Amino acid sequence: MTTRPKTSYHPYLLVAFYLNCLPDELVQHIPRSTRHGWLHKEQSALYGYDWYKDNQHTFATLKQIVSHKRLLQINKALLRILALQRFIQTHSQRIKEDIHGINQVVLNNLYKLSHILGLRTTLKFLQLPYSSYLRMRRRRRCPSSVFSLCRVKHSFQLLKREVNAIVAYCKDARFLHWPLSAVYHQMRRDGAAAFTLSTFYKYVSLLHLKRFHANKRRKNHHTGIRAAAPLQILHADSTIFKTADNHKNYIYLIQDNFSRAILSYRVSIECKARISFDNLAAVRQQYLIPAGIESCKLITDDGPENAGPVKELVAKATGPVITHLIAQCDIEFSNSMIEAANKQLKYRFLYHQHIPDHEALVQYVREAVQEYNNRPHHVLDGLTPLEVLNGAAYDKIVDHQQIRLAKSTRITENKRTKCCSYSF
Repeated sequence: MTTRPKTSYHPYLLVAFYLNCLPDELVQHIPRSTRHGWLHKEQSALYGYDWYKDNQHTFATLKQIVSHKRLLQINKALLRILALQRFIQTHSQRIKEDIHGINQVVLNNLYKLSHILGLRTTLKFLQLPYSSYLRMRRRRRCPSSVFSLCRVKHSFQLLKREVNAIVAYCKDARFLHWPLSAVYHQMRRDGAAAFTLSTFYKYVSLLHLKRFHANKRRKNHHTGIRAAAPLQILHADSTIFKTADNHKNYIYLIQDNFSRAILSYRVSIECKARISFDNLAAVRQQYLIPAGIESCKLITDDGPENAGPVKELVAKATGPVITHLIAQCDIEFSNSMIEAANKQLKYRFLYHQHIPDHEALVQYVREAVQEYNNRPHHVLDGLTPLEVLNGAAYDKIVDHQQIRLAKSTRITENKRTKCCSYSF
């Protein structure tokens, strides 16, 4: 006959049983005879009964605490306050100097306690001045914010997904040589940006997103001549580019003043007026005549590539009539618009490539012109030159509505964010 071993019970379990706070699932595992013996045991004969009678009110209070969830939370919070108070007194100098980020330990505990007792009550029990608490908070930087500011308190900040979009676009290999304004407008066109250009610049600076561009010298220019519609004013110019084999190449461009689009280009190893003539004749056949333009102006410098056949074509052209103007001679303005286009093609694209010879340059210029005509331009309100050339217009009202809607959404989401340990 096998005998069942006698079960021993932890003293705390007996205390909980007598306080009537033992969980039902534990009570069911205690034999009924054992429970009967506990209930009918003569307690007055037990050693320490007199001490129990003297401190019965303490046990009654403990019984109320353990039977009430809220009171139990408050009791645990008060015990944590006592421990935190001893910690602050012991490490007061380290907290004052914030050595090894010790303030973070205090703030984390304050954050937990404030959810139960409230912030001001917690500080009152700790005998910690509100100014000291604010000083610790100022030293604590929010890790989820570019500005190191709490998103709940400063809810106007961009959302994490918007910041990630800025980083992704600025590091995208396709846009590394674009101006930042063009990258911003590309984001806006793709629906990834619903904020202003100044906000974009600010975040790019704070995120240290470096741009890759060749060295350049800045010159201050006055606003030049401006057309009121596409194909009213054309600019023509040529620029020199040396390939890796140290040979000179001449790039001939014709640009529309209104849309900034490069209408035609030629790449040659010779500097001849015949090439400029072919370039202008192509623009006349492909753009001016199909668009029904009656007259337009052609602005060039006084270089030899703009003489001879070019002047003959201008003089004989009747549909449309082309008026040839020499920059800073017939008009007071320079030919700066197309010179800027030359500069952008070279500094934003060509100078970043290894171009061995003339044949490779022809291919790269084709790609550079295509990219230039199809990337957003800030001066065109984010539209591309080809879009403006084809009659597209910037819808300012819709754009501002999207920014206002995104701002409202941003504030709402930031206020719901648990961004750092003191968002309370």
